Amino acid sequence: MKLITNKMYLLLLFTMLTAIVSAQSSISGIVKDTEGMTLPGVNVILEGTSKGAVSDMDGTYVITNVENGTYTLVGSYLGFSTFKKSVTIDGSDITVDITMAEDSESLDQVVITGVVNPKSKLESSVSVSTLDAKVIEQAAPRSAGELFRNVPGIRAESSGGEGNANFNVRGVPVSSGGSRYFQIQEDGLPLNLFGDTSFGNADNFLRIDSNIGRVEAIRGGSASTQTSNGPAGIINMISKTGSVEGGSIATTFGVDYQTSRLDFEYGTPLGNGLSYHIGGFMRTGEGPRNIGYQGNKGGQLKANITKRFEDGYVRVSGKFLNDRAVMYLPMPMQLEGSNEDPTFSNLPGFDITTDSQHSAYLQQSAGTSPFTGENHTNDVRNGNNPISKAIGAEFAFNLPNDWKLSGKARYSNNSGQWVAPFTAAVGTVAEIEATARDAAGVGNEPLVYADGEREAFNPSNGLAQIIHMFDVTVNDLSNFFSDVKVSKRIGDNVGVTAGLFTATQNTKIGWQWSSFLSEVQGGGEARLADFDGFSRNGQYSYGTPLWGNCCQRKYNTVHNVNSPYLGIDADFSDKLNFDGSVRFENVRVNGTIASGPTNQDSFDYNGDGTIQGIEQTVPIITGADGQIINDSYNFVSFSAGLNYKINDGTAVFGRYSRGASGRAPDRNTYGTDGKADVQFDELSQLEVGFKKRLNNGVVNVTGFMSNTDEGLSNELNREVGNPFKALGIEAETVLRYGENLTFNGSITWTKAEIDGGEFRGNAPRRQADFIYNFSPAYNFGDSGKYVLALSVLGTSKSFAQDDNTLVMPGYAYFNLIARAGLTEGLSLVLSLNNMFDTVGITEVEGNGDGAFGNNRLARARSISGRSSTLSLQYKF
Repeated sequence: MKLITNKMYLLLLFTMLTAIVSAQSSISGIVKDTEGMTLPGVNVILEGTSKGAVSDMDGTYVITNVENGTYTLVGSYLGFSTFKKSVTIDGSDITVDITMAEDSESLDQVVITGVVNPKSKLESSVSVSTLDAKVIEQAAPRSAGELFRNVPGIRAESSGGEGNANFNVRGVPVSSGGSRYFQIQEDGLPLNLFGDTSFGNADNFLRIDSNIGRVEAIRGGSASTQTSNGPAGIINMISKTGSVEGGSIATTFGVDYQTSRLDFEYGTPLGNGLSYHIGGFMRTGEGPRNIGYQGNKGGQLKANITKRFEDGYVRVSGKFLNDRAVMYLPMPMQLEGSNEDPTFSNLPGFDITTDSQHSAYLQQSAGTSPFTGENHTNDVRNGNNPISKAIGAEFAFNLPNDWKLSGKARYSNNSGQWVAPFTAAVGTVAEIEATARDAAGVGNEPLVYADGEREAFNPSNGLAQIIHMFDVTVNDLSNFFSDVKVSKRIGDNVGVTAGLFTATQNTKIGWQWSSFLSEVQGGGEARLADFDGFSRNGQYSYGTPLWGNCCQRKYNTVHNVNSPYLGIDADFSDKLNFDGSVRFENVRVNGTIASGPTNQDSFDYNGDGTIQGIEQTVPIITGADGQIINDSYNFVSFSAGLNYKINDGTAVFGRYSRGASGRAPDRNTYGTDGKADVQFDELSQLEVGFKKRLNNGVVNVTGFMSNTDEGLSNELNREVGNPFKALGIEAETVLRYGENLTFNGSITWTKAEIDGGEFRGNAPRRQADFIYNFSPAYNFGDSGKYVLALSVLGTSKSFAQDDNTLVMPGYAYFNLIARAGLTEGLSLVLSLNNMFDTVGITEVEGNGDGAFGNNRLARARSISGRSSTLSLQYKF
């Protein structure tokens, strides 16, 4: 009996010791990428449990106190495919090293933009696309607009230079320019509260350079509740952070046009949890069109430093941007054929793909400042000149009991200028002379060249144009954004997130437009004309008399936004996931607006004591500040989606969303009570999608429907706004064939329709049925040192205006990248943009401007013609 008792004690003691040992077992290892570099900041968890760890600066992770059993070890990191491996604990510590494979298109990749909680693409009930640094290099974009054209469902009118592009998402309209329903972010925060502020579009303050590590694009879905004023979608430009040591330097020169650019970036871990990244560019040049002077000049510098802790990180970032870029506005061209099948072509002496109405003779615009009423002059060579000095911070911490706290904030001191010539009218010399005389009240003064011997104005092609100089001073477009949220896991299947987004957006912008007479001549050599004794240096008015002197304006407003939001995601089963979110938007607007001149009397502009011809009628804003703005409004947005994972490589989803976008101050009319005519425009969306992992890639297909309830309001000197509806389908794929060939592609079909007003049933202006891009790439040689990459971007026909009278023809243009590795890290790159010199019309003013021989004249924009650069790049 005593022997049995002793055996029982021994058995009990052994069992307890085993349990103790089991409870103290751990899983540890090192996380590296495929090139053997350690990766800090990787989330490593045991699937289905609350146990996990984050790799430190040496890539090491340790998960402690793991009980006996079999688990799935999961490693996830932004820009890499999710790592999964089955592991078994049986009373002893084990080591599992993790290798993370970079893959921007994997369905296992974790998405952080526009979602309630980060999930893999396969598990997310949203349409999301990602572009990594390699894809961006292959696209060879010269602007944000050219880059965004590679995202399914987005039509970017990228013909205007670097900035000020118009963006259309899945048939949601471009009724007033810019991106009213589409939010552009930098590291998770908006660049501007409104995407369509006139001459202050969000993409004006964005430059594409090697700081960008990754781009995430959300169309529709939870964008309604995860940002302000972006219900149609979000594009988030995510910066490199130096978590892995490396850098690059590149010098680029124009082969067939004048440009010179230097790009650089470097990042590295510093030890003790610290890492940093710094980079930017400097450039100068004329640009891809002949303008007669150096129109692109400036640069950008960005930097961030990160401190990682055991349970999170803190990051501080900064940005300085001061860059001048030429802006190309609608210019003269020939319109041949019928409205249904037109051809837009060159005029004598003017090439619509390589020329512009910019000229070496047209370098100064004069007027009166709408803020002071005093003389104002601007250098036309400033072009689109954004100046931004920004500082930001972000943090994220995993807290006890499955809580997580994260936040971002950024202050941007934004200012600058926006000046570019616009062809307001084109015709024969006699027609334009008569139009200008009548509009400005010019007498019988003869028309002469404004330079040289001042001989009679007699262009060789017999054509002239009235140019309105879009001269805008961005005094203050500064903003402050913050977004703080807390999340909590409830059990293994439910997560709740609550957050608060706050914003302050200043809009202090002055318009002081002017009018010139010019030849229609390319090569940057168009000479100006004076009414002798009336005009000055080709400028015949200090306003825009052809438009009723509408355009001396000033805006000085402040928007304050408070937006609490709440989201929940729940796993109903291993296959079915739900997420829903709701956002309450509270907006208050204060300030003043003067939306036109207070008087149009004589003004002694040059101070010589004599009122001369051009000084007889000068539009001026003086005295009172103008219309008082004192407005406030609220709206609620919501979104709900289901995602069903059929298997580990296939999923379907459905989502319904309803959101809204507020109006920028210059996109509205205000009453005497300070209230806006239209405070916000609403958008509802339904989408269903299919995601499939193939043996050699992935394919995503999404069907969508949307209704836009856009109110009617005045913009500049015209009324805009209609209800719209659209339905369509978009498909994208990424395929790999062996070790050498890859293919990226997407196509979107959209049937959009105006759903009210005079043009009910018509297609919205500039809305094509099909947009597409195809990008094959082939690498060969030792370690793939040689690369050939082609991108084809195209659109079917669309209509110039809502009346559906004049067609803008469809087109496709081809870009080619050829890379040759010279030695380790060093390569020579040839970039050929629009290699077949395709004419692609993106915008037409009106439906044609009178006769030119047997044809017509038009004012329109085409994509720029063939241009090529050669770069020497070193990656280290």
